[in-house]
Amino acid sequence: MTGMDQSWPKLHTRHVWLLFILSCLFALPIFLANAPYMDDNARALYGYTWSHSGRIFSTALMNALSLRTHNIPDLAPLGQILGLLALSGSGALLAARLLRGRRMDDLSVCLCALPLAVQPFFLENLSYKFDALPMLMAQTCAVLAALVPEGWSGRRNFATCSAFLFALLCFYQPALNTFLALSVLLFMSDTQQAQDKAAWRGMGLRVGALGVAYAAYHVLIVRHFVGGSYAAPRSETMSLHNMLHGLLWDNVQQAFFLLASLLHGGPGLILCAFYVLGAFCVWSDVLPAMRRRGIIAKLNGVVLVSVPFLLLLLVPGIVLILVNTVLSPRIFMAFSGCVILANLFFIQTAVGQRFRWLAIIPLLYFYVVSFSFGNTMTAQEQFQRAQAERLANQLDDAGFQKGDDLFVYGTEAQAPIVQNAIAGMPYLAELLPRQQISDDALFGYARLRQVGVDSREHTPEEWEAARSLLKPANLVHETPKFAVYRDGTKFALRLTGA
Repeated sequence: MTGMDQSWPKLHTRHVWLLFILSCLFALPIFLANAPYMDDNARALYGYTWSHSGRIFSTALMNALSLRTHNIPDLAPLGQILGLLALSGSGALLAARLLRGRRMDDLSVCLCALPLAVQPFFLENLSYKFDALPMLMAQTCAVLAALVPEGWSGRRNFATCSAFLFALLCFYQPALNTFLALSVLLFMSDTQQAQDKAAWRGMGLRVGALGVAYAAYHVLIVRHFVGGSYAAPRSETMSLHNMLHGLLWDNVQQAFFLLASLLHGGPGLILCAFYVLGAFCVWSDVLPAMRRRGIIAKLNGVVLVSVPFLLLLLVPGIVLILVNTVLSPRIFMAFSGCVILANLFFIQTAVGQRFRWLAIIPLLYFYVVSFSFGNTMTAQEQFQRAQAERLANQLDDAGFQKGDDLFVYGTEAQAPIVQNAIAGMPYLAELLPRQQISDDALFGYARLRQVGVDSREHTPEEWEAARSLLKPANLVHETPKFAVYRDGTKFALRLTGA
């Protein structure tokens, strides 16, 4: 195909279902575990939504799905299934766009599109019973925003791209990293097809649409919805003063350590080797671009040199410029772009196509990570539930009643099975939900409430002052792993087995 795209790439239904089945197989261990993940415990109890985080489409979608107008129920794995179907459709479109002019066989389609869902960092997104569908819809919007055909009229093209980006921000903001990564890949693809001017027109349109979408989101959503003790501080962007004092560099280092957690041992060497091959595949087009006539072609050749580095920088993406950022695997959705780049050698080169079945090795390893993660999460959930029930029984024996005050100090023990799994796959330490009962955290109180211990959260000052309860005169029960203290209607739980 030559010239600019006049419409969406042709969608092959068979490819959609192939991607959907393989994506569901990747998520199958999560479906089987059926365990609450982080915020899930509190959402299951209180049914609270996402509007205070600026994710109003997430709230609207989940309410509409359950035909409710207030709190949301647990519908897993229906949300993951619907979201994976939507993402598979957009993935098939992406594969058709990246494979333009090449054979659309099943393996090539999978190498181009399957990483949108099948990559280790995305396992956290899939693990949430409540958040998974909105996050999958955000990833889908990121793909569709990047793929808007350039051949449409300017207004239609710009409006459609802006609308998808606005929806993305209202579903889950870090998916913007995926949009930026795919924009880089599509710029690279256009340059490889000698469509130098089209590459810049497409990039200019996407950047312009992003500016409009973000401005609309800031005015319509951020000013009126974002708030609360958690969401508001985490929406603050860095000032020049923050950057000059090293905060940006600190965020970059944290992101690097999280990314490096996946790259250990043999699997890490293979993943890095495949990425280097993909980088050389991109760089092999630098000289042909430089030899074409026109300053734009030569500029494109220079930009191609930076593509592999840009994709790595975009894995944490926009989160790097936040003052109070939380770096976790669910934010690294754009790692999909890195996996797609690593597959280019087996798609675009004659040598790579002869050995292209080797390209499934990283994908197969991602399935190994998924099944290990699912089994470990099941073991951890069973262990934590047993601990919570044991603590609840001891508090009940000590006379704890609804309305009494409970203060928690320390962190619950970790299941031995989890420790062994992390020793074998260090990445799981970042992926698995942390111990729920830990100091005065909401997650711990939600976990305890599920087994009948109903208490409230406290201010940091209240929690610190209540340490006075931890003295021998108030001790009512002690084991090697925990101790229970009581003074009237105030109880303290000290965990010592972590």
